[in-house]
Amino acid sequence: MAAFCSAFPFLTQSEFEGACQDLADRCTSAQHIDWSAIRLLTKPDGTSLRITKRVDVPSPLEAPALDLEESQEDEDPEALVRAKPQPSLQIDYDILLSPTYQVPVLYFGLRWHNHGPLGLDEVYQYVVPEQYRQQLKSVGVMGGISMGYHPDSGAPAFFVHPCNTADAMANIADAQNVTPGSYLLIWLGLVGHCVNLHVPRELYA
Repeated sequence: MAAFCSAFPFLTQSEFEGACQDLADRCTSAQHIDWSAIRLLTKPDGTSLRITKRVDVPSPLEAPALDLEESQEDEDPEALVRAKPQPSLQIDYDILLSPTYQVPVLYFGLRWHNHGPLGLDEVYQYVVPEQYRQQLKSVGVMGGISMGYHPDSGAPAFFVHPCNTADAMANIADAQNVTPGSYLLIWLGLVGHCVNLHVPRELYA
């Protein structure tokens, strides 16, 4: 029987790493999930989890070129054959344990294929569903989206601030019945849906 969280609504480092392993194992066993990849990232100072997802949305960087070719393609019977594939938006989500708040924190970055990283405006346009935009901009129940340096890579990254995570978890979960694995799934359901990272139903089995 899995042990319950020892300091709910917080996680210890060992509990967090066990939860990451559990989620990775669930993804390995599940089928038909819409995540492109999931992998554990192990370093001497701890483990984190990376989830990669691709979203097919029109790229503003490609729009001018497509507009210029539109009239020619309308008259060209081979246009569909020669059309360039729609570029996809790649989002890399990294789940780490905050040493300050002792709760998971979600870092993420996004980029188009063959283009560099994008900014906060694109995050709200292409990643945050419309119904959550105002909530995140005004620092909602799970904290707003901030920009900082990734703790592992040192590169600029976006993250959902973890300041309200412990209170949110305490309000929705029963401390007596939460294992580290179920904690991570509940937390991911809270944070992920705000940034287009939906938890596949198969992972709750």
